[in-house]
Amino acid sequence: MNTSKETRKVLGIIGCGWLGSAVAQYFIQYNWLVKGTRRSLEKMGGLETLGIKPFKFELGAAALSHDFTKNLDLLLISVPPQLRTGENDAFIDHMKSLSKDLLKVLPKNCQVIYTSSTGVYPNSGGPYSELSQWTADTDRAQKLLAAEKIIATLPHKKTTIRLAGLVGADREPTRSLSGRTAISGGNKAANLIHQQDAVKLIWFLSQVADPPTLVNGVFPQKIKKADFYNNKALQLNIPPPIFMEAAQPIDRLIQSKVFLGFTYDKALL
Repeated sequence: MNTSKETRKVLGIIGCGWLGSAVAQYFIQYNWLVKGTRRSLEKMGGLETLGIKPFKFELGAAALSHDFTKNLDLLLISVPPQLRTGENDAFIDHMKSLSKDLLKVLPKNCQVIYTSSTGVYPNSGGPYSELSQWTADTDRAQKLLAAEKIIATLPHKKTTIRLAGLVGADREPTRSLSGRTAISGGNKAANLIHQQDAVKLIWFLSQVADPPTLVNGVFPQKIKKADFYNNKALQLNIPPPIFMEAAQPIDRLIQSKVFLGFTYDKALL
């Protein structure tokens, strides 16, 4: 492995939280220099421990540091959308400001990967893929799409990943659902992706010469939530959650129709 600092590529991560930190550690294994932002000074020390150069940054609070954007080969924007009631417009305004900032300071040859959400798709119907035609049916979905379009205005090589529900070794939703009853939506598809598959998908997109502009990040499984969480609870030896509508046909299945040559490694059952 080449360890020359002069040839090392540089990754910047805006929003170096649960997913961003995992991405950083993966890229560091391949000798990338990684810079990451957090909103609070208290959490920046954790980035240093992982070998990440920390920067304080919060959407809407200040401009990005020039030292952060300098010499970037890849920028990952992984900011959880602030879409609580009353904050939707503020989030969009902050994303517009970020885009204007990046237009000024981001190197022209820097690739951009933006993590969005499969929450853009309607709450029922489908199956949905990157090729589907549909109308956003909630305010949250409309704002998620608006944020995607803002990032899409950047003149850089870029990809938006619509991530399904993220799970991982320390984020297992079955445990929080265990023992609950009368949960609605048992026939909805379990659209999920493991943290490590999301990390490897981001790495994969950074390595291909002509990445797609849009891809759904979702493990290829066709199973209702009622069945998935029941089976997962059996695996974990915990009381299963009880869902309603479990006997109805599967609804809101999300797939990827973009052929990448990428293989998902982390089976969810």
